[in-house]
Parts: sequence; C-alpha cells; structure tokens
Amino acid sequence: MIIPKKPNAIEGEALEAIPARAWLILFVCSASMFLLLMDSAAMFVGFPFIEERFSDTASRTTLSWVVTALFIFMVSSLLIAGRAADRFGRRKIFLSGLFLYGAAGIMAGTLPIIWVLILARSLQGIAIAMLSPSGLAMSLNEFPPSRRAYALGVWGTIGALTGLCGSPLAAGMIELFNWQAIFILTGGFSLLILIAGLIVLSDEQEGSNQLPIDWISAIVAIISVGGLTLFLVQGQEWGFSSPATILCLCISIAATPLLVKRNRTQAYPLFPRAIFAQRSFTVGAIGSGLCQIGFFSIYFGLPLYMREVWSWSPLKIGFALIPLNIIPLLTAAVAGKIVDRQGPRPMVIFGGIWSGVSFLVIGFFLMEAGYALFALGLLVSGLGAMAIGNNTTIATLIDIGDNLLASASSASYTARRLGSALGAVLTASILGNRLGSDFKDVYIWVWILGASSYLLGSLITYLYYPRRDEQKSRNV
Repeated sequence: MIIPKKPNAIEGEALEAIPARAWLILFVCSASMFLLLMDSAAMFVGFPFIEERFSDTASRTTLSWVVTALFIFMVSSLLIAGRAADRFGRRKIFLSGLFLYGAAGIMAGTLPIIWVLILARSLQGIAIAMLSPSGLAMSLNEFPPSRRAYALGVWGTIGALTGLCGSPLAAGMIELFNWQAIFILTGGFSLLILIAGLIVLSDEQEGSNQLPIDWISAIVAIISVGGLTLFLVQGQEWGFSSPATILCLCISIAATPLLVKRNRTQAYPLFPRAIFAQRSFTVGAIGSGLCQIGFFSIYFGLPLYMREVWSWSPLKIGFALIPLNIIPLLTAAVAGKIVDRQGPRPMVIFGGIWSGVSFLVIGFFLMEAGYALFALGLLVSGLGAMAIGNNTTIATLIDIGDNLLASASSASYTARRLGSALGAVLTASILGNRLGSDFKDVYIWVWILGASSYLLGSLITYLYYPRRDEQKSRNV
C-alpha cells in the first residue's frame, strides 16, 4: 500500500502560509496534552493527601492504583485508539474522549470512595488514549506540511506552560479546597473544551481511512502492551520476582510475536505496513522512547531525592522543578520554525547531546552545590529537552501520509509512554529501598542513566535517521 504524500518541509525553500483556522484547531486539540500533564502534576502534589484520606480504609498497594491505573489503561489503549480514530473519525473519537475524561473527573471529585476513584482513573486513562493521537492528527492535518514542526513547537510551548504552572496550581487548589478539587478542575476543563470542540471541529477533521479494523489483532495488541505496562508500572509494588509480575511479562512476550505475525499476514492489518516501512518512523520512535527514558528517570527520581535527602515538602518540590520548563516554554516554537527549514535530524541530535552532557554535569558537580547552582543546571538542561522533546514526534511522523496520522501517532505515543515507564522503573531499581546517605550515594547512577539514554538516542539518530537529502530524493 502506498501512502499519498504532500511535499514536506524539506522539499522547498519557501514555507507555506498557515491558515488562521489551523491555530484555532491546534489550541482546541492541545487539550489532550494539557490534561495529561496537568493530571500528572496534580497527582504529584495531591497523592499524599489522597493517601492520608484513605489510609485507614485501603492498603498502600490499593492506593497506588489511583496513580498507576490511568497510565496502565492509557498505554494499553493507545494503539487501538489511534486506529479507531482513523477508521471511525478523529473528531468523534476526540470529542468522546473529552466527555469521558470530564465525566470521570467529576465522578472522582464528587464521590470520595476509593474504588470509585480507581475506576474513574482507569476511564480517564482510556480517555487520554482517545484524545492524544486523534487530536495530534487533526492538528497536523490543518497545517501545511512545511509548517508542521512549528505547530508542534507551539504544542510543546503549551506543554511547557502546563508543566510550569501545573504543580503550583494543583497545590493552590488543595490549599484552598481539598484534593477532590483537582479532579473537578480537570474534569470541568475537559467539558469546556468539549463545548469548544463541538463548535470548532467539523466533519472535515474526521479523516478518510475506511479500511476495516482487525479486532483480533486489536485484542492481542491490548494484551501485549497491557502486560508489558503492568510489568513496568506495578513491578516495583508487587516485586519483579513475584508470580503476578512475571505472569504479566510472560503474557506480553507471548502476545507480541502473535501480533507481529498477524499484522504481516492480514489483508487489513491493525497497523498499516506502510507506516513501519518508513525508516524515519522506526528510528524516530526508538529515539523518542530512549529520550523519554532519560527524561523520566530524572523527573521521577528528583522528587524522591528532594524528599528523602533534603526533606522537602511536596509544595516546595513542585516549585523547585519549575526551572526544567522555562527554556522549553520560551523556545519550543522557535525551534519548530528551525526544524521546518532544516528537518528534525540536527535538532534531535543536538538535544540528545546537550541533555546528556547537562545531566552529567548536574549529577557530578551541581547536585550538592546549593539550590541556586542546581536550579541553574536544570534551567540550562531545558534547552536540550526543548530541542529533543516534540521534535522526536515530528521526526517520527514527517513521512507519514495524512490518512494514517492517527494510527502512526498512537504508535509513537506508545513508544514514548513505555519509555517513560521504563525510565521510572530503572530509577526505582537503582534506588531500591535505600534511605538517607545510602540513597544519596547511589543517586549518581540515576543521572548516568538519564544521560546515557539521551546520548544513545542522539547516536542512533545520527547513524540511522534519514538525512535531509535522502528524504528530499525519496519524496520527489
């Protein structure tokens, strides 16, 4: 099957004009990223209060599902959600996801019962899986091919702004009201975006891929990704040598080759083979996953360090991490313009090297030099996070036809989310149950893990990602 292509950013000198409507659709669709990042920030600040509320009625293992259920159901649903968006309509899937997320959030905030809360979080995970690939596909489809990196740069700016304000906003809601307010806030915002989406999005955004879905492959995909996600996310809680954890891994290992074989032999595969035929997609997804390992090893580990070694409160930790998002907020859109002209490869390579070296400098020289120097290190490292963040997405999707954008973006998102889970798991494995000085001494390996992942992602991109002249000759 041949994917129809439009001329992309690297095929001409001039950049096409951006219709005003494209910006409107981008801001509506970026709600998916806002909700995911805001949710993460809210859980980061709010979970200690949730734990305090239910400590007498639920075990810590049960309470951990308040955090992990969303991630597990989101990652397990991403692949099929993207394919469903291409098949049944991106607008329908996107608006349905907004409604589901909003209704589940309000249910979680108004019914403080632990099992209701876990159910609501599971539904919100499915909702975000419906939002992410469909929203990104609708947004990119509205932008001229030569301006899509700029669109993702603006998308990244919105994400950085959310990361900058998310924790303080969640902390303020808890201080003024209680932990339930953060669910009502995000749920209510989702329903407001739903109203905006009903007004702004039209049938033109639905997509045009009418190929049937292989539902057997869809079920096998959910089992494969879900088993791996459970292994990564719950392994620390259950123990990586426990029968339940090993069973999850075995199920994933058994299901994955079945999925690959069925995808190769079906007339209408779940994942169109033309997507994986693009070297830019495969290499971009690998690089993106590695970069997520690097980022989340630090993002997950730093709060633990600040709490265990520095004895900081959740609110203080939330404000202390703000420098990570300042440079991405200020420069992501500018980087998108550069990528539109130069292609994503140089920016991704630069970002991986910059982040890797920054993390080594912070870990070896700035971690205990006082917060001022440490914060400066985090601030400077943000340049690498900006360069590599959303640009790995454009590197993954640059050669994908418009009719398969949702399917391809869902696979890209899955690689990213599994990378983030793996980063957290590896960090937890390094730290183990160490306390105090033992925790402090071993933490340097977390910085080495983050740096190594970024540098490896940069090296793979340098060696295997198509150069600009290769993409140009292929698309002529």
